[in-house]
Amino acid sequence: MGDREQIMKRLPDPKSGERPTPAVRVRTPLENLWQEFGERLHALGGRVRSLESLGQFRDNAVFDEDLPESVREVLGSPVTDVWEAAAGVTLGDLAVAETGSVLLAALPGRSRLNSLAPPTHVVLVRQADIVASLDEALARLSRQTSVLVTGPSRTADVEGVMVMGVHGPRSLWVVPIP
Repeated sequence: MGDREQIMKRLPDPKSGERPTPAVRVRTPLENLWQEFGERLHALGGRVRSLESLGQFRDNAVFDEDLPESVREVLGSPVTDVWEAAAGVTLGDLAVAETGSVLLAALPGRSRLNSLAPPTHVVLVRQADIVASLDEALARLSRQTSVLVTGPSRTADVEGVMVMGVHGPRSLWVVPIP
């Protein structure tokens, strides 16, 4: 069975709405999950950063209004033109430790362009919103449109040479927040 088929069989049945039961796993401590997540993300070219590190984007980032006040204080005033911003800051719904991925749901008030246009995409994920596996993430998937982001944008379309940032951000930061 290919990767696509494996993922599709994990999704809810469109006719009945029933969700498959994910495999039972021993609950891993959050700090261990974040450690694994950071290692996987790093291998993909992304980085886990601290909230304080966002200070380098002060007054030079785009972000949605629903960011926590503590984050808004670090970022200052948002840039009005997404194409001029150094960073696009979005809220993530889940982090997946085994793949180093973050899940972003399309919700009212969230701009998808903030995650695609600036050269750096910063995803804020609540520390408690991390799961061990893709199975667990898919089991928690809501009905709205969502996307899994796994590392910065990359392609090897031309002569098999890997190029970063062609179809989106050149760098991806994930910031765990309380």
